[in-house]
Order: sequence, then structure tokens, then C-alpha cells
Amino acid sequence: MVSPYPLQSPLENYRHITIPMPDWSKGAMKNLMRDQSQWSMVKTFPEMNRIALESANNSIHHPEVHKIIKEEKFDLLVVGLMADFLLGVSNWIGAPTVVVNPNAAMPLVNEMVGNPYPIAAVPNTMRGMLNPMGFTGRMQNLLISFLEDAFNWYMKHTSEQFYDSIFPRGQFPSYDEVRRNVSLVLINQHFTKTSPRPYVQAMVEVGGLQIKQTPDPLPEDLRKWTDEAEDGFILFSLGTNLLSSTIPKEKLDALINTFARLKQRVIWKWDVEHMPNKPANILLKKWLPQDDLLAHKNCRLFVMHGGLGGVAEALFHGVPLLGMPFFGDQQANTLAVEKEGWAVIVQFADLTEETFSSAMDEVLINSSYTEKAKQLSSLYRDRPQSAMDTAVFWTEYVMRHKGAPHMRYPGVDLNFFQLHMLDLFAVIFVTLYIAIKVISLACSRICRRKPSKLKVR
Repeated sequence: MVSPYPLQSPLENYRHITIPMPDWSKGAMKNLMRDQSQWSMVKTFPEMNRIALESANNSIHHPEVHKIIKEEKFDLLVVGLMADFLLGVSNWIGAPTVVVNPNAAMPLVNEMVGNPYPIAAVPNTMRGMLNPMGFTGRMQNLLISFLEDAFNWYMKHTSEQFYDSIFPRGQFPSYDEVRRNVSLVLINQHFTKTSPRPYVQAMVEVGGLQIKQTPDPLPEDLRKWTDEAEDGFILFSLGTNLLSSTIPKEKLDALINTFARLKQRVIWKWDVEHMPNKPANILLKKWLPQDDLLAHKNCRLFVMHGGLGGVAEALFHGVPLLGMPFFGDQQANTLAVEKEGWAVIVQFADLTEETFSSAMDEVLINSSYTEKAKQLSSLYRDRPQSAMDTAVFWTEYVMRHKGAPHMRYPGVDLNFFQLHMLDLFAVIFVTLYIAIKVISLACSRICRRKPSKLKVR
């Protein structure tokens, strides 16, 4: 495993190579806290894409990574989505490829296995829309899909530049060829959490992959803090990349002052040693066993940024949400759960002590949010096997069958015109047009040659 995030506890048969993210990327994360305008996602997208690409580029050029690729044999390559030029590593190790997509299926990953994307019936994940979509909803879906296509083109264009610099043309398959040579895609989604939609055999839902069926025991300090929380506790985390210590002072004060007046305890994922004016009911931790905490019977609320992993964990354990989305799919994720009735959203740009307190009271006092979360949790949990077991089965299936080429959908090799049979319709249209013209011309000539019959009186 090559990752910028160190492993918290060692595992058997598992080797971890930690390659930190570029130092300049921390500044980009701070900018996300400052810029919360309507178009912030569009403005920050190139920077986020650059972080993903350069982090992946540092990984592939790391001496230790090069060493193991040259000296060891691998049966499978597993790649994340954002820097898909790493798919080219399959050229070096000669192994089939599995892509892990942290979000719902979208065009960038659908293209890899030829998965259909019917925008008339499947709401776009960037917007947080739900079915049924009326005329206006389908129009919005169409326009958002055009915008998403532009993002996808930009991501592929920039990723292809890295690919060509590492895997020169003529010596290796092209970037487009390796993208179409993916054996399996695992997507972090479940049909109960989105609109039902078609999938090809090579795309498998594993929503909640990281969730343990039986939670691990909490560390002693967390166990004591949570067990003794007579009025319950609130979990607050902005994920791995967003640093709570970079929150602007006036918004940080709004959060702290709101938490201070609550009777519930608060566990806050905090990335530095100290917090100014920390209330007694707040416990700070640089790292949290998030899934295990959400599984605790005293967890009353999860305040989070809207990452799909955290949403899935909260849903699995039936814990309502208070969402503060920042970028990417977070806005759509929180909008969707708000519409489902088990979350309230506070936009970071609108965050004040008044707005945050009001949202907090709404979820904690109104029991309908918890009831809805538990109702949807029962649907989300009802599966023939866990997400982990599903992922393990299909991953091993691909290895057992040498890439499972029999699962490959033929449509992945067709271009847009072929896939939608536009080339055939064009031939049929031209043929009919020519036939009609020929028949029309023949009829007109026959009519001209026929002698006129004049009646003479």
C-alpha cells in the first residue's frame, strides 16, 4: 500500500509505504476554509486536481516504490480514481487492474468499463438531486452533466500528460487504452442511498466498505469519556485533509461557544496540541476511530464535512448529521441526506454562533432526525453479505480468472457514435434520402414523357 496517510496500527501480511503530500498542498486546504463563495468549487478544482496528480507522481517516482516494482511479483494493481495515470503501472507489473472509486459512479469512471449513465433517470451526484425529477429537474441534471463532462475532460487531459511522461508513446499502450483495460471498479455507493441505476458486471457497489460489522473496543480514554456521557456525546470531524486548526477565528469561536453551552460532551478531531478557550466538555484528538465512535450507543450527532465515507458510517449506525460541506461531492452528499430527512446543513460561509446553535438544537431536540436515520439504517444494512466480503470476493475473482476478460462489456470499445448507433442511423437516413430522391426523380421523368391528351371540341 502506497499512501500519504500512515497506518495507525500494524497488520499482518501488509506493507505500508507512507509518502507525505506536498507541503504546498496545506496552503490549498487553508484556502478552502476562506473561499466559500458559490463558485468556490470551480475555482479550487484545478488546485485540488494538482494536489492529487503531484502526490501520485511523487509516489510513482519514490525509490522504495521503484525498488519493489522491479524486484517483486504482483498479482493485482489497485488504484484510486483521482490520478488514473497510475493505471500505467500495470504495464510494468503485468497484472490486472481494479479501480476503487470513493464516490458514486460518474462519467470519469463509467468510461473505464463502459457503464451506462442515463441522465434522464439518474440524478447527478454533484447536485444532490433525488428522484423523481420533473422537467426542471431533468434540465438541471443535463446542465450539471455538461459541467461534469468539462471537469472530466480537464482531469483526463492533465492526467494524460503525466502518463505520457512516464510511459512514452510507442513503448507502452496509450493512456486511453489502459483506462479501457480496467478489470473491475468498486464504487463506494449502495442502491438504498441513491437512485436505482444500471451497472455492467465489472462495476460493483461496495458502499460502506470501511465499516466493521462488529466495532473494535475504544481506547481507554475514549471509552471512559463516551461511557460516562450521561446526556450523550457529539462527534465533530472535518476528515483527513481539512484541518480544524485553520478555521478562521470568528467561525472557530462560533463552534466553541455553541459546544460550550451544550449538556452533551463533544469529541473533536483536532490537528494541533492546544485549542484556545477550550470548554471542559470538549475532548481533542488528533486521530479518531470514527466508525467505532459512531457505533457507540451514546453518540447523538455527527458534525462533519460531508465526505461519502462519513455519511455511510453515520447511516449504518443510525446517527443523524449536521453537515458543513466545503468542496467536491460534499455539497451534493449533504444535500441528499438533508432531503432524506436525517440531516441539517449549515453552509460554512453562513456559519455563526446563531446559525450553528439553531441547527444543533434542531437535530438534537427534534427526534424525527434520529428516527429517520435509524429507519434508513435498516435498509442500508440489509444485504446478502457485507461490503467488505463483496469487495474481497470480486477482487479475488479477478485474480483467479486472470483479469476476468469475460466480464468485459463490449461497449467500452465503441465510440460515442457507435455506442448510440448514430453511424447506423446516419447510413439508414442517407439511404432512405437517396432512395426517395431516386424515386421522386424517376416519377417526375415518367410524368414529363407521358403525352398530353388534349380534348378538342
